Amino acid sequence: MPSLKDTKRRIQSVRNTQKITHAMKLVSAAKFARANHAVLAARPYGTAFDRIVGRLAAGVENLESMELLRFTESPKKILAVLVSSDRGLCGSLNTNVFKAAVRFVRENQDQGCEVDFAALGKRAAQFCRKVGFKTIMEREKVLERPGYQSSKVITDELTVFFTSGAYDRIVLIFPEFKSVLSQTPIVKQLLPVVTPEFGDEDHDTLNFIIEPDAHSVLEGMLRKHVINTLFRALLEGAASEHGARMTAMDSATKNAKEYIRKLTLQYNRARQAAITKELIEIVSGAEAI
Repeated sequence: MPSLKDTKRRIQSVRNTQKITHAMKLVSAAKFARANHAVLAARPYGTAFDRIVGRLAAGVENLESMELLRFTESPKKILAVLVSSDRGLCGSLNTNVFKAAVRFVRENQDQGCEVDFAALGKRAAQFCRKVGFKTIMEREKVLERPGYQSSKVITDELTVFFTSGAYDRIVLIFPEFKSVLSQTPIVKQLLPVVTPEFGDEDHDTLNFIIEPDAHSVLEGMLRKHVINTLFRALLEGAASEHGARMTAMDSATKNAKEYIRKLTLQYNRARQAAITKELIEIVSGAEAI
């Protein structure tokens, strides 16, 4: 049985840990508020942008000539862009994303397709090295402050990989933010661009006058669509990370509080037993005299 001194030292250690987890929870809560606002603000814009691209594509002929729409029926090489956090202590967020990546690799390898990775996040790079996945790109701190310009730099490199024919398809694997308690890993195609379906009831909206021509405008819009898709994925990842870390640190703080209660009870019982033992020794000594 541990001594009173050991138990007291253990209580103090857990109390110090509780202070750290509580502070981390507050920091994550502040960061989550900004990340949540950003991701909620980006969703309506992204939806509207997708509809615009769909409308343009529905009114343009000879789409097969556009590089970003080049579709391969049976891809032989796929590049998976894996998005993760740089730090841990965010529950099972990264683990779930990595499991989705492993499933994706197995499904495509069964069809004779080779999958390489672009690791966006320190944990993603570490995971790929650990399991032996080939990485052709590694970036850190992508979820720290997701920005449109930083997303453009990454998508410019990814677009070159696709247009050069090095890869037949590029997909994103990232956590989609649902709530503070729920972040779902999803696989979303980045290239070739999948244009939204356009309903017959909206055909009248295609009567636009476009300068210089619809083909060149659509080509520019497709490039912005790729940037916007990655940017939104990074925003979703940032909100998921801070939400998951806030939840994990809140749980850790509560567990520390409960553990301190149990250790304090154990300490009081041991102290009471020691006092009782001393009293018995004193009474026994007095009776002997």
